[in-house]
Amino acid sequence: MKRVVLIAGIVTMSLSASAIYAQSNCKVLIPRIGDSYAGSCKQGLADGSGEAFGIDQYKGEFKKGFPDGVGIYFWQTGETYNGEWKKGLREGGGKYTFKYMGRDSVLAGVWKEDKYVGERDLASYVIEYRNSIGRVTCMRMGDRPYVKYKFSRNGGESNNINNLLMQGSSGSESNTASFSGFEQVIFPFKGKVTFNALNSFQTATLTCELRLIINEPGSWIVTMFY
Repeated sequence: MKRVVLIAGIVTMSLSASAIYAQSNCKVLIPRIGDSYAGSCKQGLADGSGEAFGIDQYKGEFKKGFPDGVGIYFWQTGETYNGEWKKGLREGGGKYTFKYMGRDSVLAGVWKEDKYVGERDLASYVIEYRNSIGRVTCMRMGDRPYVKYKFSRNGGESNNINNLLMQGSSGSESNTASFSGFEQVIFPFKGKVTFNALNSFQTATLTCELRLIINEPGSWIVTMFY
């Protein structure tokens, strides 16, 4: 009986040593918390629940080496953030605690790409006003910062418009055969489009207008059905 217990103890010690070794080779991909890590690991990267230490400290969920999910981050300077993360950035709901003018202060609400956007989540886009335009679709197609306008009549794309005027809060205006809109946009983007077009009966000229705000960065195609 004693021999069996001894062997079991050796196996347990061996497994524990392997676990410790695995932890020492599990990486956190943010240098400020990358000195040491204890927690779940997958393919050599922190993945799952864990705690990372360095100049700063983080405790919570990880994915592929980055804070991802819910967790709390402690800065060396005393600030903390408790909330949602995505790819190492604050993303979603959370509470940031810091000192301001010597007093404890709290900033609670929604974060996007590590920036505070307000107490509530902003809509990706908002149609502020439209005139003589039946409906509008806004589709995010990628990450390049541009806003492209399209015009549609009777289910197909139409270029049979006149006096096109575009205004934008940022970016470089472009109006060619293949692209009408703004490139190199900084979001949130506020835009206004006006143009003239014949009505569906070809009996009168319409003055069409659209005003919108796009909050989420990316490549946007805005189609106006008139």
